[in-house]
Amino acid sequence: MFQQAENLFFQNSCIDFSANVNFLEVPEPVMQAARMGLVAAMQDVQESEGTLEEHVAEWEGVQPEHVFCGNGAAEVTRSLTMVLKPKKALLPAPGFEEYIRTLKISQCSVTYYYTKESDGFRIPLEDFCGQITEDIDLVFLSNPNNPTAALYDRAFIEAVLKQCEAVHAMLILDEVYLDFIEQADELTMSSDHMSRSLFIVKDFTRMFAMSGVRLGYGLCADNELLEQMNKSLLPLYRASAVAQKAGIACTKESEFMQKTVQETTKEREWLLGEFKKLGIEGTGTGNIIFFKTRPRLHVFSIVNGIMLRDCSNLEGMPEGYYRVAVKSHEENEKLIEMLRQWQNQFHSHEQ
Repeated sequence: MFQQAENLFFQNSCIDFSANVNFLEVPEPVMQAARMGLVAAMQDVQESEGTLEEHVAEWEGVQPEHVFCGNGAAEVTRSLTMVLKPKKALLPAPGFEEYIRTLKISQCSVTYYYTKESDGFRIPLEDFCGQITEDIDLVFLSNPNNPTAALYDRAFIEAVLKQCEAVHAMLILDEVYLDFIEQADELTMSSDHMSRSLFIVKDFTRMFAMSGVRLGYGLCADNELLEQMNKSLLPLYRASAVAQKAGIACTKESEFMQKTVQETTKEREWLLGEFKKLGIEGTGTGNIIFFKTRPRLHVFSIVNGIMLRDCSNLEGMPEGYYRVAVKSHEENEKLIEMLRQWQNQFHSHEQ
């Protein structure tokens, strides 16, 4: 609660490294499409450019009937759990906890699989699969994991999926941050041959920096499941005309995405190099950098005009771990300067 209030208070006066969205901001064609969507909504204009689901399907290389669009990735997952009515879910910890509230609303009990700090918070495949038993209805994975930046190859995900199929569990695979990674095409599980036991969650918010336009989507080969989800979706939670227009435009922005990956990779590697010079242990994947230092850095950083994510309130996370986004070089330099002051303060107290 403190960090949420802190974010609201300081968001206009600090550089926000706590939200992992694209520092290149919204591409102009997407902004123009959003404006057109607003006009269409006001005038109830009907156009025949195809549905958002059709455009996402072409973009992802799947069939349109395998696409479910909703008002953000969290809403897509909420719709899924409302239909499935799971009794028990397995989640790695520490990890992304956005879905916990949804599971609790659906009265689904949560079992955590605690990864070890000594292993870099990576999931050991064999032991994890051993926890996917017949009483588990849902298994959650994020690739890459947020906030630990752990990245898993396709063979790892396929092995987890195989175990889910064996016990009739559904694997919910969050690939939201995968678009920021150079080898995303080799890692994604999205294809025309998706399993009915696999539900992939993605969104447009991070890559296209449109946090105010909630738009996420799910990919699944279970047509009956998606039909039930569409029937259960209230009008309030459907993607707005603005979101749909913007989403369709996003699927045309492959060059923007390639530029984003190139710029993000360059800045991430620069940041990790600077972290190493400062003696700070860090790792990075895509636009996520996860690092360890002393507790209370988030207080020091706020005072110095930088807002980052203190991860200590996450399940299974020790104190002293933080996550930052990769941003523009100018902003990244300010982050490093703040961390240099933080390190110097510590060393001066040692002397």
